[in-house]
Amino acid sequence: MKIFFRTIWFFIFCAALAVQAVEPPGTLRIGDASGGNSLAFLRHAWLKLSTDKRFSDGEFSYASLTPEQALKKLDSKEVDLIILEKRDIPEKFSGKRKLIAAEALVCYTTFGNPLTKLSLAQLKEIWSGVRPEWKKYNGEFNTIHRIGLTFDRGGFVEGRFLGTPLRTEGVFRCKDIKRAWLFCTPSALICAPFYENVPGLILPVPIDGITPGKESIISGKYPLSLRYEILFNGKLTPVSEEFLKLIASPEYAELSRESGLLLISNAEGGMSK
Repeated sequence: MKIFFRTIWFFIFCAALAVQAVEPPGTLRIGDASGGNSLAFLRHAWLKLSTDKRFSDGEFSYASLTPEQALKKLDSKEVDLIILEKRDIPEKFSGKRKLIAAEALVCYTTFGNPLTKLSLAQLKEIWSGVRPEWKKYNGEFNTIHRIGLTFDRGGFVEGRFLGTPLRTEGVFRCKDIKRAWLFCTPSALICAPFYENVPGLILPVPIDGITPGKESIISGKYPLSLRYEILFNGKLTPVSEEFLKLIASPEYAELSRESGLLLISNAEGGMSK
């Protein structure tokens, strides 16, 4: 009889250990304070995990917040991860942070345009003017044909970078960068997201002496760049860890590029405490 009870207790003990070994998925509560819709691929990844059968017992939420709200909710443990543009992160933040993506507003022109550079102040002046002319900027006597990109999903808006209300009249809008390039003439100035591969006749215009490129955008040296970070405190839940792995995958690198984003790998973005 003693052997019987010992055997029963042994199996109960092993079952308890097995239950403990399977860590619950926990929560994936995200506070998105990035602004705009450029980081839509993050919501896509969150939705994919929220419908994954492996994490059916998890708790999921995704809310758009202001930077102040997001930081407060992270501090009070109401969310697990928050997403902020780097300039919105306070210096006193002591948790963990991961640089995940960057984007930039780039001005493109053609080889037929003698423009070699612009200052940030000049660009704001051009994009806010009623009918700006090239004479002041490159010596040519013609009106500047302004072309801006408006994406359905990406939500790319020049005002996010220039930090000023912009005119809508007098600006030709395209929803596709290839279509915009078709209209690019020596009179045109295109404002669009940074792309690594552009047509050979198109030139990026340096702003404040800095040419837009992958390195200058990720480092933040290029003045019209935005860099986004994920912030969290303490140990992540299993489903939150899976979320970070998912957005670093090739699938989501491609989704991010559709919005003109540079998805930053662990090697480039790093992790800091």
